Amino acid sequence: MAGNLIWQIVGLYLLFYYTTVMGISPAFVGTLFLVVRFIDAFDGVVYGFLIDHTHSKFGKSRPYFIWFGIPLGILTMLLFFNPAFGGNKTVQLVWVAIIYTLFSLVYSGANTPITAILPSLTSDPDERTNLASARMVMTNIGTAVIGAISLPMVAFLGGKNAERGWSIWGIIIGIAIIILFFGAFMNLRETNTVAADEAADDDANIKGHLSVKESLKGAVKNKPWVILSVSFILLQTFWVIRMQTAVYYLTYVYRRTDMIGLFNGLVIVAVIGNLSVPFLSKLMKHRKVMELAMVTFAIGEAIMPVGMLTKNLVFLFAGNIIATIAMGAAFSIAFVMIADTVEYARTEMHIDEPGILSSVPMVGAKLGMGFGGALSGWILSWGGFKAALKVQAPKAVTAISTSFIWLPIILALAIVVILHFYNLDEDVVAADKAAQTPGKLAAVTADDDKTLKAD
Repeated sequence: MAGNLIWQIVGLYLLFYYTTVMGISPAFVGTLFLVVRFIDAFDGVVYGFLIDHTHSKFGKSRPYFIWFGIPLGILTMLLFFNPAFGGNKTVQLVWVAIIYTLFSLVYSGANTPITAILPSLTSDPDERTNLASARMVMTNIGTAVIGAISLPMVAFLGGKNAERGWSIWGIIIGIAIIILFFGAFMNLRETNTVAADEAADDDANIKGHLSVKESLKGAVKNKPWVILSVSFILLQTFWVIRMQTAVYYLTYVYRRTDMIGLFNGLVIVAVIGNLSVPFLSKLMKHRKVMELAMVTFAIGEAIMPVGMLTKNLVFLFAGNIIATIAMGAAFSIAFVMIADTVEYARTEMHIDEPGILSSVPMVGAKLGMGFGGALSGWILSWGGFKAALKVQAPKAVTAISTSFIWLPIILALAIVVILHFYNLDEDVVAADKAAQTPGKLAAVTADDDKTLKAD
């Protein structure tokens, strides 16, 4: 929740704040965003490596909630605090560039351990699924809160002074982030890490504390992880494209600007998808849950254009609800599958590097934002979109529909095809995990419904 409070403010409102409130050139802001994406696209891998080589009394991942969570809250406040510097615009632009770059780097440091810690909290697949679902529920609550109340709160806090309103709102959100990260730090325990370290001491075949080169080489050999990484980047890419072009679709295709707030606010229904994952994962393999989510998303997307043909808004909202629920399930199961690949690396490849492998979401999110933003812009440019026109040319309308409907469908179905090569069976991995746990009795159900026991 803490991570998405600030991620959504940055994604939805930072461009608006810099250009309309601070009066900064859109060209400068766009260039800044692009350059920083290149700087920090792979910093999640670096943080993953650091997590793998961290040894403290608090565990591997848990300390990062304090080390980076508190600075993230402070930088959130500074993002929306921009001194005039005596009217020196150049100094102000330098300040903006430095704060935004630091924010982006620290954000990765605070959020990579959220994924990396999951395998360390429990080795039980059902518990991991429940934890990943709980995580995504809080993610969507944070997202919905920011989308629903940010602009009203800024108006309330600042009155006619928007800059003051954003500064106060930034302070409130920054304090909330610090409190939430501190609460996570205080209440989490990496119980599975101790057992894993003890097992590693008894198993000379387990390789840990590898160099960056060795870690990446091991990751590339982990075929399920590679396939999941590609799928996650595609997932983030088409979701970013869809989010960025929603307002265009409502404005220029449906021509219902009065429905934009309600349409975007329906992101809260993703919680239904989050909560469905623990039940679905008991009925089918994790890969199948992801495939079902992608197909369901594609169906939801395809329903929305029907409303244009029938002049019925029911199809617009029904399709959006179906697609959003499906994405809630997709993101929840994706984090479970990442934990599966970490366990696969340990039990099948005898490599214990959860940090590097768990950096996928952060790398995927930033690459997806870069690719998604670029594709959205290129497609709109190809269509000849002109912001000054209230009614766009047919080619521009086609470009908007392509970005919002058809490209996400194509990429979602591409993920379904790619996942056919994902050969990880979480039941077998769990069985191997149990068999390799010394001094403990463990039971797991395998594909053939036989109970495997190891003492």
